[in-house]
Amino acid sequence: MTSVRLLVFIAAIGICSVAGHPAFAEDVVTMPAVQKRLASTFSAPARVQAASNAVLGAPTAGVVSSLRLIPGEEVRAGQVIARLTGPTISTDTARLAADLTSAQIRVTAATQAAAIEQQKLEEQLSTRDAVIRAHAELDTARQQLAAAQAASRGYANLTTISAPAAGMVTAVSAADGQYVSAGQALITIAPTTGLYVVADLFGSNASLIAPGMKGVFLPESNNALIQVVVQRVSRSLTTPGQMEVWLKAGPGYTLDPGAVGTVSLTTSDDKQVAIPSGALILDAGQWWVLVRDRSGSRRRQVVPGLSDGGWTSVRQGLVAGERVVTQDAYLLFHQDFATRYQQAD
Repeated sequence: MTSVRLLVFIAAIGICSVAGHPAFAEDVVTMPAVQKRLASTFSAPARVQAASNAVLGAPTAGVVSSLRLIPGEEVRAGQVIARLTGPTISTDTARLAADLTSAQIRVTAATQAAAIEQQKLEEQLSTRDAVIRAHAELDTARQQLAAAQAASRGYANLTTISAPAAGMVTAVSAADGQYVSAGQALITIAPTTGLYVVADLFGSNASLIAPGMKGVFLPESNNALIQVVVQRVSRSLTTPGQMEVWLKAGPGYTLDPGAVGTVSLTTSDDKQVAIPSGALILDAGQWWVLVRDRSGSRRRQVVPGLSDGGWTSVRQGLVAGERVVTQDAYLLFHQDFATRYQQAD
């Protein structure tokens, strides 16, 4: 009986010893942080658009006519898009025409009067002052005629809407026979020049993009890759957290307005401190690693960068040569979770 009690006592001591020193604590796998150059390629949906589309509105109130375009149709520079008609426009057109006719009649009469006064002066039947007054009246009549002609041409331009540049119709906001007010949008045209590939990015990918970065754009309509270069990166005015990347086609490549596809960009860093990606631990929205030395493992917050081939660069938080836990890092990081957990009442 005494020997049995002794064996039980020895077994109890062994169990306590094992419980106090977890087995995995003796077999922690670590690797040193190294200097490494990483590259990463990622893709995002993209579209082709101009820096600014031309929105053609109604210069004055009227009824739309001759609007025959549909989205996707191409237009030439100066092509008549639509006309404005209606009772008001007819009245104004008639009034301007009457003003022009009246100004033409006045010029004709003033021209004849000036010629008569000049002839009478030569026959000594008039004075030089009378000739000067006749010529002044002629100048005034000519100025009124020029103003009437300009008003007539200007109003004709108001009632005729033309394409300011070659492009493709992207939206039609009115129809034949519709009454529109001054300034109301009629049609939107995407110019065929000044086109960009625009991609929307979120999160860490957006922070890696910089002007001058090169990539390729693959339109859905064909399999011809287009070389592109990042021109600018700007925050979206409508979607929080979204970055708009504007890319320009390389020399010899052309973009089709409204085309959609996929843009692929390759980002790379200079040599930076890098660790195996398995060493990174995400906790409470922050990235951590377990730094290991002779005294044990310690948590340290880091800022990761690019990932490539199982390696991730670390922008802040580590220096080359420091050893980090690479196996069971997540389990070791949370091994004392029970001591920090408080059960709800």
